[in-house]
Amino acid sequence: MSDIMDKINEFKVNFEKGQLVGVDIGLSAVKIAVLNEVKKGNYRLDHYGFIPLSEAAIIEDEVQKPDEIISAIQSILKQQKIQKKIACIGMSGPNTVTKRLQVPEGTKEDIEDNILWESEQYIPFGADDAEISFHEIGRIDNGDVVDAIVGAAKVDIIERYTEYVADAGLTAKVIDLNVFALNNLFELVNKDRIEQLSNEGSIILDFGAQYTTVIVYKNGAPILTKEISIGGVLLTEEIQRTMGVSYEEAEDLKIHGDDNGNLPEEILVILEEYLEKLMNEIKKVLNFYIAAGASDQVNHCFVTGGSSRLPGIIESLQDLLEFDSEYINPFDVIDVKAKIDPDVLEEIATTGAIALGLAMRKI
Repeated sequence: MSDIMDKINEFKVNFEKGQLVGVDIGLSAVKIAVLNEVKKGNYRLDHYGFIPLSEAAIIEDEVQKPDEIISAIQSILKQQKIQKKIACIGMSGPNTVTKRLQVPEGTKEDIEDNILWESEQYIPFGADDAEISFHEIGRIDNGDVVDAIVGAAKVDIIERYTEYVADAGLTAKVIDLNVFALNNLFELVNKDRIEQLSNEGSIILDFGAQYTTVIVYKNGAPILTKEISIGGVLLTEEIQRTMGVSYEEAEDLKIHGDDNGNLPEEILVILEEYLEKLMNEIKKVLNFYIAAGASDQVNHCFVTGGSSRLPGIIESLQDLLEFDSEYINPFDVIDVKAKIDPDVLEEIATTGAIALGLAMRKI
């Protein structure tokens, strides 16, 4: 009887519609969000769960402990009593590519062929091994040129992540890239002034565990995306090495400081060196943007990600950019179903940004 019920449930999932369960499998944690679009463009957070992963669960973008990831997803689904079975999975890292392209206007088939042909030269792991998709942003040069944003990911990595969520009880209906999820959330939060931010140029920074993602937002979409291989884990590992403590103890020191809530002098030195290295890499990305022919500077900066709360990071950005930065706060526009402690909500606003962006997707 159970086999029959399983087949019936699998069949029912094929017809399930609506908001997708946003699943963000990161280096340091699995995060899951479920949004409810109560009316067009207005969302409410119904469920959110976060489970940390062990130090070696994912190493250099390779999943070493799939059972741990599957278990984390199952635990969140159970804890949050999430009934939905259809999901949107986020992907990032060297197994993904984003590119903004312009191709000549033509028939729908011509445009698609031109975009796919142009995008192939930017896929380092080979177009034959990639799943490629694109979104038309609009027309430029009096409508003679199509402006599009292209995303690609390795097929075998997509299949692997799809299997993980399937083993956990979800069906992946959409594979998204984290940069697009973050971009969608940014546009939602800033919907009342997005035209101004688009015209004047904005830089979006996601300070994650493994990467710092840089997005230059201009003319209605990302014009440049770059993942810098410097994240909060690098700082944790340096604290671990210098202080002679375990990885977990180093992470706790980084976040909470000593018994009095202060960062020891040794950690302050490590943090200063870390921020200097990170700011230099961000500067290189912006210099590349300018060198690539961008005549317009960015005039706004928005930050998110768990490492965005590190002491001194906002001040370092101010010195680098010479204008203020502000946090992307999803809860300026997203309601919350259950009463959540303000400190917890503040943490979700930064660490859960990608999961929230993924949960905006629906079918």
